[in-house]
Amino acid sequence: MDLFAIDSDSESYSGTSDSEDQEECEFTYSDHAQSILSSLDESIGKIDNFLTFERGFLHGDIVCPVSDPSGQLGRVVGVEMFVDLETSSGDIIKDVNSKKLSRVRSFVSGDCVVMGPWIGRVIRAFDLVTVLFSGGAKCEMLLRDSEALKPIPPILFEDAPYFYYPGQRVRIVEPSVYQSATWLCGSWRPGRDDGVVSHVDVGMVHVNWITSVTNVWGDKSSSPPNIQDPKKLTLLSCFPYANWQLGDWCALTADDHGCLWMDSGKSCIVSEAWKCNSPGHMHLENCSSGYSQTYVVSKTKSTVDILWQNGSISLGLEPQTLVPVSTLGDYDFWPGQFVLEKLAVEDSARCQRTGIVRNVDALERTVNVSWISPAGSDTVSYGRTVETVSAYELVEHPDFSFCTGEVVIRSAVNIKKSEADLTNVSLASRESLVTHSDFLSCIGNVLGYKDDGIEVQWANGVISKVQHFEIIGLDKLLDSSLESMHEENTAGDSVDMDEQDEMHHENANICFSIYPIALESTDCTGSLCKATAFLFPKTAFDFLTNVASSLFGTHGSPSPSSVVIDPRYQIIKTAEMQTSADELPEEKQVVELVAKIEKPNLTSEDNTSKGFDVVTDCSDHHFAKGSGHESVTRSWVKKVQQEWTILQNDLPGKVSRMKSCCKHTDSRNLLCNGIHVRVFEERMDLLRACIVGATGTPYHDNLFFFDIFFPPDYPHEPPSVHYHSGGLRLNPNLYESGKVCLSLLKTWTGTGNEVWNPDNSTVLQLLLSLQALVLNEKPYFNEAGYDKFLGKADGEKNSITYNENAFLLSCKSMMYVLHKPPKHFEKLVKEHFTCRAQRILDACEAYLGGDLVGHAHDKAYISEDGSKNCSTGFKIMLGKLLPKIAAAFSEAGIISGQ
Repeated sequence: MDLFAIDSDSESYSGTSDSEDQEECEFTYSDHAQSILSSLDESIGKIDNFLTFERGFLHGDIVCPVSDPSGQLGRVVGVEMFVDLETSSGDIIKDVNSKKLSRVRSFVSGDCVVMGPWIGRVIRAFDLVTVLFSGGAKCEMLLRDSEALKPIPPILFEDAPYFYYPGQRVRIVEPSVYQSATWLCGSWRPGRDDGVVSHVDVGMVHVNWITSVTNVWGDKSSSPPNIQDPKKLTLLSCFPYANWQLGDWCALTADDHGCLWMDSGKSCIVSEAWKCNSPGHMHLENCSSGYSQTYVVSKTKSTVDILWQNGSISLGLEPQTLVPVSTLGDYDFWPGQFVLEKLAVEDSARCQRTGIVRNVDALERTVNVSWISPAGSDTVSYGRTVETVSAYELVEHPDFSFCTGEVVIRSAVNIKKSEADLTNVSLASRESLVTHSDFLSCIGNVLGYKDDGIEVQWANGVISKVQHFEIIGLDKLLDSSLESMHEENTAGDSVDMDEQDEMHHENANICFSIYPIALESTDCTGSLCKATAFLFPKTAFDFLTNVASSLFGTHGSPSPSSVVIDPRYQIIKTAEMQTSADELPEEKQVVELVAKIEKPNLTSEDNTSKGFDVVTDCSDHHFAKGSGHESVTRSWVKKVQQEWTILQNDLPGKVSRMKSCCKHTDSRNLLCNGIHVRVFEERMDLLRACIVGATGTPYHDNLFFFDIFFPPDYPHEPPSVHYHSGGLRLNPNLYESGKVCLSLLKTWTGTGNEVWNPDNSTVLQLLLSLQALVLNEKPYFNEAGYDKFLGKADGEKNSITYNENAFLLSCKSMMYVLHKPPKHFEKLVKEHFTCRAQRILDACEAYLGGDLVGHAHDKAYISEDGSKNCSTGFKIMLGKLLPKIAAAFSEAGIISGQ
């Protein structure tokens, strides 16, 4: 509505009567209101159409039914999509099969391409723009810089996905463009600067070459130039018809009769009318030699085919009936998938079997498997019988598992085999691959598992089935290359570290004399000094004596042959100098300070019932390598002693007695719950802790050991922690390598109280975090980002599965601890399991009866996903473990039922 026009109208009618003015005003505003309402209805209709877009699924996506989100999972194996297209003039073409669409650009950044034997990734595609000028002149120009050709108003699309597009008005601002341009019709003349883009394609591509087929086969070859003609490149893609989304630009392709689809290479003016000659066929009304046509996807509608875990297939499902699954459990398997059998330690001599999954019972977590010949065999033979096994005794095959769409390369084994069998392989021999086109049948994308094999679409468009050993995944090749490089670098670093250690030991005495211990002046009348001196003087004495002996020799006097003394730190014997203690060097003050500390009167018998104890011999401690810190400050010693005080006074479960949880009534008073700590007389920087798994968790009744090291800058830096894993990964935060992932240790991100605070954080806080936050009731949600699935159906389902497997691993961990208890905890291990053996066996029997893990004999408990019973797969594995657990107790001299 033009405000100026309204003002002019009001002036022209100034002489009319009020009633006439009112009628005219009502008529005018009524007309405007109807226009506004009409526009509003149209806008609401467009919004409704936009909001009705459906959830799209791609091949390989994992889904579950809306009606049963805790039930079996499915994998998308087929997609059929129809789209509505909108032209620049607003015309809508409805229900176009997405297989008839093509991309506006032949290559875009991120595309995987093939040229000869080489595979690469597109870094950038440069536009080849055709511009039509007045008078019919037309030129083609390759643009490396968008500044050479500037769009000018009117702008057709404010949010166009490409910088140049057909129908766009442009102006040439760089005269050099004319010199490199190819004139298809006419020629340039002065003043011919403005034109209209009639066609855009890719004229040049920058490719980052990744690897080549010949390199994989062992023949080295140099990579081609990075800048390439797009005509020499082949796009490596599968299922492009299923990837269309709202707002995507596309082109249509004509069929043999010129119906339905317009060739993107031809030129056509946008038509406002489409005529339907027969069902499903349309013709354009107006065509000329103007511009190539581009369309925008305005709506999508698709149906999907689903392969369920039980082996059944559902065809043509509506996406609204499915829910995407974002987190896949470790023990979710699929028909056709290749798996490996897990072997126990006692079965390590037996050959590990490879199998192919027939179907899966997702609820009971059992898998029907056909075992095949060993990996690497030239022939594949499948077992005639199908064995039902627990999902917990299987693992995805690391070499024979492929994802949908994954890029693969034919292996050299397959090339050699093809020489003898040319009928099944569209490849002559390795030596015959001399032309670039032959390599297109050696690089492809995985479509999925099919008929006990893997279906691959090769770069030449051919689809064939191959065996697992005939192809190699590109990602696996790159990962193995990175691992090799890392190992080489690590080996080099280890050599350097060995040399540094040797140099360090050669110059150790020099270091000791040049960098003496720095002690801070402290008022020892405070409560902290009194408490630490009373509780731990012997340990402090031993530690500081060790440091002093390394400084001064065995009796406090340095050996001239072993110590090179800096004149600034010349040590003067006390007997030869009559001076006050304040005038003595710092080293001598340390010795005198230690001499004044009373030794503790702590015996092993006194500390049997305590969670804290001071011991000797740290030889098996993970951080025991070396002789400890070369120099520490007095504040460091005070802080460590303060930690010991807290641990002795505040460890949880200290009042529990063994007689309260077992039939023994003798004098053995060992903690059955909580945390146990041992510190070392000779090494104040080392500590070992034992945490008892809490009731209600999959870790109940087990013992977990951690070695702790206080760094020289403690408490400004958190302690280092190593977990005694026994090679088992039973918690997301505890790795097989012994790494402990926790924000309090700065091994993971965190905020606030989650991170180490030098002023407030303590070792006790660390141990309590390990017990309560790591070894908790639902450890599955400890995994980074998984907390958002807490309370959701798929998350709770995966949590139940994780708990079942965690308990199985915890049982294996018990046997490991019984067989090889850490030093200084042998008695605790024996008495703990003597106390808990019957309880553990009773819990296992309850689980075999169907009780959920962590809730033995609690029949009323129901998990958040509705589960009342543990799975059959879990019972199968526990049934195999239970006799071994009982045997381990018996071998350790533990009699159940005591």
